[in-house]
Amino acid sequence: MKRVWILVCLTSLLLSGCWDNNEVQDINYITALGVDYKDEKYIIYVQMLDFATIAKQESNKQTEKAPIWVGRGTGTTLTEALVDLYTSSQQRVSWGHVTALVLTEAVLKPKQLSQVFDLTNRSQEIRYTKWIYGTKDKMEDLFTVSPFFQLSPLHSLLHEPRESYVQFSFIRPIQFVNFIRLYREKAATVLLPSLHISTQNWSENLKQHPILEVNGGFLIKNKELMGWLPRSDLLGTRWLASNNTHAAVVVQADGEAVGSIRLEKPQSTIEVIRKPNDASYRIKLNVIGTVQNIYKQVGIKEMKRLTEDTLRKELQNTFHKAALIHADPYELCLQLYRTDPKLWKKLVEQKKEIYDETPLELDVNVNIRYWGQRKSLNR
Repeated sequence: MKRVWILVCLTSLLLSGCWDNNEVQDINYITALGVDYKDEKYIIYVQMLDFATIAKQESNKQTEKAPIWVGRGTGTTLTEALVDLYTSSQQRVSWGHVTALVLTEAVLKPKQLSQVFDLTNRSQEIRYTKWIYGTKDKMEDLFTVSPFFQLSPLHSLLHEPRESYVQFSFIRPIQFVNFIRLYREKAATVLLPSLHISTQNWSENLKQHPILEVNGGFLIKNKELMGWLPRSDLLGTRWLASNNTHAAVVVQADGEAVGSIRLEKPQSTIEVIRKPNDASYRIKLNVIGTVQNIYKQVGIKEMKRLTEDTLRKELQNTFHKAALIHADPYELCLQLYRTDPKLWKKLVEQKKEIYDETPLELDVNVNIRYWGQRKSLNR
């Protein structure tokens, strides 16, 4: 009989491992974190989704939007703002699913950013791989924008920017770990994508549908916010950002469109030309092009030349607009710092490490591959 009781006790111990587990519906899952600074107070915003609803949505097509909850807490420090948020929380909060961090322009200063880094880096739940953005829009509106076809907000640009960038590249998305690395790197300029709510391009049943887009970027150099530039002034950065860049450009001659070329797999190198009291730079860019459309009859060599001119203009325009605010999205100064730190320090003291008159040579080569339209090109 004693053996039977021992066996029963052992069996009960094996069955008691899940008594204190919480069900999915009993936990509040934070998916995005936003930080603002106004009137000397920090404001924390959180986006919260119902994962039980999302699971049902993925298994069965939903006709209603997934509910989005936005929380808000304020305080003189980020910790106080977080405590203010917790006071009204109805259930346990989980931070392990945060995939996006959004900061307003007021937070992009050393004092405010140091608190953001301290809060997120010390957390055992929030990951370093989350995407980070800046914004000029209202955070509550930003966090309530939903994607197409009643899909979960997890399928929006806020949480999944990579697929959109790979298909058509504008400003490269950046993860938090890379942002910190460049932010703390001497001579480096961080390009932080800025999120914006657009109502111009898409409609649902003849009703304008708000959607997220990257409309520009904040440029931070040596931990100082240098300024913000629109997307049209930052197009040159995509050709040096990654060899996964894919984008189409419209080639023009005398103000008229000649054709459109899809460009991909850019390979770039930066050469520093050092002088006793100055430095100049040379960017070499090789890219593969595919003809998409031809609007005028031109020769192959002419199409190649016009495409290369288009890329040079994009690169030069971005460099010039950024140099006016002493920013360096091509990381030319970083190359100088690594090759000749003494010269870099000397130019920094003279405020000449990067400015609008910095000499820049552009060596661009486009290898055009033809697709369907080859007969329309004359040799």
